[in-house]
Amino acid sequence: MSSLKLLHSGGNGVIIAAPSSNPAANRTITVPGNADGEMLTTTNPKSGNIIQVVNTNVTASSSYGTTANTHYSLTPLNTTIVPVGTNSKFIVSGQVSGEASANSNANIFLRLIRNTTAGFADADNVPIAVGDNGSNNTAPENTSAFHGYNASNNDSTISTSHISPYVDSPNVAAGGNLQYKIQIYLQESKTFYMNRTVTQYNTTYGDYLPSWLTVMEVAA
Repeated sequence: MSSLKLLHSGGNGVIIAAPSSNPAANRTITVPGNADGEMLTTTNPKSGNIIQVVNTNVTASSSYGTTANTHYSLTPLNTTIVPVGTNSKFIVSGQVSGEASANSNANIFLRLIRNTTAGFADADNVPIAVGDNGSNNTAPENTSAFHGYNASNNDSTISTSHISPYVDSPNVAAGGNLQYKIQIYLQESKTFYMNRTVTQYNTTYGDYLPSWLTVMEVAA
């Protein structure tokens, strides 16, 4: 196997070696001609670089709830990402669409969840990107709220709520356990229907929208 060694004045050097196995074709590494630069590797990326993206996109409909003042995990949106680096940051964003069998979609909230335990059971969920309800307040801490409700069409007006990009620092080692979830919070004893209206109309006002969760790993 041929190699090229670039010596430093101090004695040590950098070796550029041919692949350990014969490649399928000749490979070319081109050096930029108009600027200086530093070669980055997958094992030691530059801090701040996006090193992987995982996305969960859901178009199928499903339902959750019936118990008031309760959080429910929207399980089709659960997104597992295996960290490439240690102590990376993660940018998390999402969209949830749907309608509840309630008097107002204003009574629906979303909560962003991180889970770093093997198996990712809901009992090990950790809420992130939530508000602060103070030390003596029983109000729930959530991430975002639904809007866009039309009272005269309480079974046919879908809403969409977004979770804007949030930077999370879970302090997880490379190859460790990491999953992000979105939970729905219902203030009334009603059912939330994800990606559809309460009544599934076969007409122009029978809305169907997608939901998703995107996680991007940022090198430390």
